[in-house]
Amino acid sequence: MRIRTPKKNKSDILKTYLQSETDLTSKINEAIFNRFFDILEKKISDHISIELRNFGVFKSKFMKSRYGSDPRNKKKIYIPSKWKVTFKASENISKRLNEKI
Repeated sequence: MRIRTPKKNKSDILKTYLQSETDLTSKINEAIFNRFFDILEKKISDHISIELRNFGVFKSKFMKSRYGSDPRNKKKIYIPSKWKVTFKASENISKRLNEKI
């Protein structure tokens, strides 16, 4: 059985943050928020590991080229090498995620 989880995008998270934050103007908060994600994206694309304490670690990982199979017709296909982003959640997040089961 598959459990459907609600989805939130960047603008939804920003709206939630702006509702709780009252010290700075919304334009300043939005600029800070966007700058954080720009820096995160830049560092990951430069293959630099990013550790956010009590949240997790973002890393870029190189995947070698390989052969796979097309699930529709079982034919062999070539999958080229590429970079992918991985995320390892912190212990705190993992515990919090699984305490509701």
